[in-house]
Order: sequence, then structure tokens, then C-alpha cells
Amino acid sequence: MKRGRVGRSFEPARREASIESIPSRTKLAYGTAELGFVSVEVLVELYLLKFYNTVLGLAPVWTALAMAIAVLWDAVSDPIMGGISDRTRHRMGRRRPWIVPGSVGLAASLVLIFNPPGIDGQLPLFLFLLGGYLAITTFMTIASVPHIALGGELSFDRNERTIIFGYRRLFTTLGLVAGTVIPPLVLRALGGGDAEDAIRRSRGVTALILVAPIVITAWISVRATRGYDTRQASGEWKGLRMATLLREQILAMRNPAFLPLLAAFVVAGIGRALNASIAFYYYEYRLGFSEARTVFGVLLPFFAGIILSVPFWAALSRRAGKKMPAFWAIFALGLLVSVSYPLLAPGDRVGAFALAVVGGALAGSIILYESLVADMVDYDELRTRRNREGIYFGVWKMGVKISRALGLLISGAMLGAIGFDEGARVQGAGTLQWLTVLFGPGVGLFFMIGASLMLWMPLTETRHRRIQALLLRRRMRDREHPTVRRPTSIPRGSGN
Repeated sequence: MKRGRVGRSFEPARREASIESIPSRTKLAYGTAELGFVSVEVLVELYLLKFYNTVLGLAPVWTALAMAIAVLWDAVSDPIMGGISDRTRHRMGRRRPWIVPGSVGLAASLVLIFNPPGIDGQLPLFLFLLGGYLAITTFMTIASVPHIALGGELSFDRNERTIIFGYRRLFTTLGLVAGTVIPPLVLRALGGGDAEDAIRRSRGVTALILVAPIVITAWISVRATRGYDTRQASGEWKGLRMATLLREQILAMRNPAFLPLLAAFVVAGIGRALNASIAFYYYEYRLGFSEARTVFGVLLPFFAGIILSVPFWAALSRRAGKKMPAFWAIFALGLLVSVSYPLLAPGDRVGAFALAVVGGALAGSIILYESLVADMVDYDELRTRRNREGIYFGVWKMGVKISRALGLLISGAMLGAIGFDEGARVQGAGTLQWLTVLFGPGVGLFFMIGASLMLWMPLTETRHRRIQALLLRRRMRDREHPTVRRPTSIPRGSGN
């Protein structure tokens, strides 16, 4: 069966209903691009703040401010890029033309920001960090927003979507491993030690090593999904203005089913960003772990817990739906970090390892949240007759970036407020106590509040199945009678 060309017509109804199962190799190859994207994200999240603060000497407040500004720009640009990809008309499709060029720019920006020229003074260093990080976030948006939107379009089946995002989460976790593990390995290969010059060189080499994975995995993803990016462009380029995209973003956020999901993820995301920003501070100064011990004894077990738990969450969603498992997983994670991290004694490797594995298993439930976004697009299409994965996933990623920016601002402000001295190898007892509170109950509170917001989301599995049945019926009818447009009633209780 030949797939329709871009801009001509919808794919056959049986294709959109996923009666044709997507080959596992296609799902696997689609997810590969996440390895490159996420390796950049985690490298920046875990190492950039500390690199510019303790190695280059930029004050933590200025470092966090530069990063927060760039992340906020990233948040604003995500829905814009989503709207642009929704309207793209190209022989390769709506999403695929953007992924490789964006990845090339992303790789170049990463090399730049971790290989700064000799800069003296707080203001010049602040401006260099701001400009480099703005470049990273811009190219990340160009590549990653169309990629995640493409994942939502690969299948119409809700369970198949969970599997697709499970594959994506697999490579997300591998990207987390790459971005976390490569820096200490490079540092060890260059002689190790805590010397600022060695750390500086190791971070620059790490950025260069990641260039190939970023670009190659993007190419693999684009190549493997050839023939799947065939949906009609939603909207016209003619008359396209920022006001139009802003209005579509607002409409998406006003979707009564989508808003609670977005709010839950943003609030929990603040806790995640706060956790990532101060993780090395907690493990080094509170528990006395070296960078290598933190990476291999804590972060790698955490990532392993995520990978191993993905099949469990995919299977559970088939039996119990997505909403309640997503709620209980993140709420339990909040309780875990709130209670456990303050109780860890300095040097407790076993306790840190066990918490990392359990925490990773709970964090693997993130695939349920991402899969739910694609379900929200079905509801929107039923209401509006427009297919706008780009806008919805753009708004979703905007929420992720806003939470990251707020987490960075909180971490930078709190490090200053608790009296952290970036030039001291040993911190005061009061500083360590507040650092523990921030890393434990402070992070856990955001997780528990975010999880609780999920309870307000009205789109249950039963309601979504009814929406998909109506949507599929209408697509088939429109295909048979393309000039007829009849209104469709929305299942009661789904939001209106």
C-alpha cells in the first residue's frame, strides 16, 4: 500500500487506526534521536552550572540567571516551532525536514559553550554563557519539537503510543547515561583530579565526543520514519503571524483535559530540575562522594531503574489505564525522596544505591505522561477538525522548559541563601543541613503536588476510547465524502 504524499490527503483510515502494526525496528529507530538530544540536556543540567560556577568562577546567581533566561526563551520558542512544523509543506513531510539541521546546530553550540575562550570579568562571562545557551536551546527546539510531535503521529492506537514513547524513553535514558558518564570517564582519561584545568579540558572534550551521536542518531530517526510523516499540513503559511501561533497555544492550554496534565508535569518538573541542579552538590558535600562515585554508584543505577521499569509501566497502562498509575508513581517518588535523603549518612553507598534504583523505577512512569499528550490531540482534533500535534507537544515542551528554568532559579538562589561557598572544599554544618532539606523534602514536595494535580484530569481510558471511535468514524466518512463536514458530539464528561 502506497502512502499518500504530503499536502494531498489523509492517510488511509486503516493506517491511522494502526491496524497495520508499526515494525519494532521503526519504533526503535525513531527513538534513537533522543539519545543525542538528552545527552546534551543532561550534560547541561548536571555540569554546566557547576562548570561555570566553580571552574570558571562565575557567581552562582549569575550562572543560574543566564541559564534560566535561555531556558525561558526555549519555553517560548517550543510552541512556536510546533506551530511552524504543523504548517510545514515539504516532500519529506511536516516534521522530518527540521530534525537533522537542528541537530547539527545543536552539536556546534554544545562545543562552543564548553570550550569558552579566555574571558575575564563576571559580565563578559555571563554574556558568553547566555549567548551559548540561547544557541543550544534554539537548535534543540528546532530539532526536538518536530521529533516528539512525529512520535505522536506514528500510531492512532493508545496502547501502541505508549510503546512508541517507551522506545523513546529507552533512548532518553541512554542519553542520560551518555551525558552523565562520559564527563568523568574523559576526566579520568586525562589524568583525573580536581584541578580546574583538567576539569575544563575534560568538559570540552566531552562536547566534541557527543557531536557524532547527536547528528547520527537524528539522521537514523529521520531515515527510519520515511513514509510515516504524511499528515496534511494544519493551517496555511499565508497570513501566519505570531498572534496566530499564540492564539493556538492558548487554545491548547485551555483544553480542559490537557491543562491539568500540563500543570501536573510542570510542578513535578520543577522538582526534577531542582534535583538535577544540586545533585552533585548534595552527593559531594553532604555524602562525601567523588564525581565518579556519584555517577557510577548513584546516577547509573537510577537510569537502570528507569530502563527496566518501562515495560512494566507499558503493561500496567493496558490494564489500569494511564492516569492513576501516573499519579501514584510520582506521588510515591515524592514521599521517597522527602523521607529518605535526609536520613542518608555520609558515605552510605548502599543506601544511595538502593534509593537510586527504586527512584528510577518510579520515574519510568514518565512514559505515561508523554503518551497522554498524544491522546489529548485526538480530543482536540475531534473538536476542531485540525491535527495539531506540533502545537500540543510544543506547549508540552514549553512546560518542561518553564519548570527547568524555575528549578534553576530556585537552585541558584537557594545556594546563595544557604551560604554555599564555591571556593571552599568543606561547607559549614548549617549549609549542609539546608542543602539536605532542599534536596529531600524540597524536591519531594514538588513531586507530590504535581502528582495530585493529575487527579483533576478528566480524560479517562473509557472516554478516550469513545473519542477515538468517533474520530475514526468521522475520518472514514470524510474520506468517502470529502466535501461534507458534519459536527461531531463530544462524549459527555470529556471536557467541553
